[in-house]
Amino acid sequence: MIYFIVPAYNEAKNMPLLLESIGKKMDEIRSPYRLVIVDDGSTDGTEDLLKVYQDRYPITVLKHDTNKNVGQVFRTGFKYVLDQAKKGDIIVTKEADNTGDLGILPAMLKKASEGDDVVLASCYAKGGGIEGTTLDRIILSSVANMLLRIFFPIKGVSTYSSFYRAYKADVIKKAFAAYGSRFMEEDGFACMVEMLVKLSRLPIRIAEVPMVLRCDLRRGKSKMDKSETMLAYFRLISREIVGGKKDIGAVLARFGGLS
Repeated sequence: MIYFIVPAYNEAKNMPLLLESIGKKMDEIRSPYRLVIVDDGSTDGTEDLLKVYQDRYPITVLKHDTNKNVGQVFRTGFKYVLDQAKKGDIIVTKEADNTGDLGILPAMLKKASEGDDVVLASCYAKGGGIEGTTLDRIILSSVANMLLRIFFPIKGVSTYSSFYRAYKADVIKKAFAAYGSRFMEEDGFACMVEMLVKLSRLPIRIAEVPMVLRCDLRRGKSKMDKSETMLAYFRLISREIVGGKKDIGAVLARFGGLS
């Protein structure tokens, strides 16, 4: 089973294309799947639109009554999926705005089947790129990514903040159990960087598949606040460099002891 966890905050304009694209790709892949959409307090009709599509696709909607931000969205999504998932299942996290290329999903799943525990869709890997956005956003993204690579070097990893990833469900279940509430402490977009950094300290395999990020396919504005996210990155760097490794021995012991 492949579970998709998709955060949705006022994504009514993007959701039809997303659902149809995932449905078409999964028909090609011929694998059972479930779409877990976490509606983070949308006010634009996202919830009503999803009800229409539940007759066409295997959709579970998890609803936040108010906007709680990306970190809580993923905590909600992972908790639900990990309660259902079995060994061998894959969890794909993906943005709702269609910027991530579903065409690379088979390559991501292939890497997971060959032994990689986490597979990242990477716009900074060789062969990747970013299209359809402004120069200042490209520069800011590149600088932020460079800083993260300096402070948190991970072999073979060049993209740190992408939502679009494939995880082995049993590995993520063990990681949540080993780290406890410390696994995802950030509430904003930095939660994905935090998760990757903490996963990189475990005895697992992390790989990338190059992807062209298509910002021109997004309808509406990005939900990411640039200033807030940069501050969160600096907060994360400060916290993890100073104290993030102090309990890693205990985390590794718990991770290794979980079956």
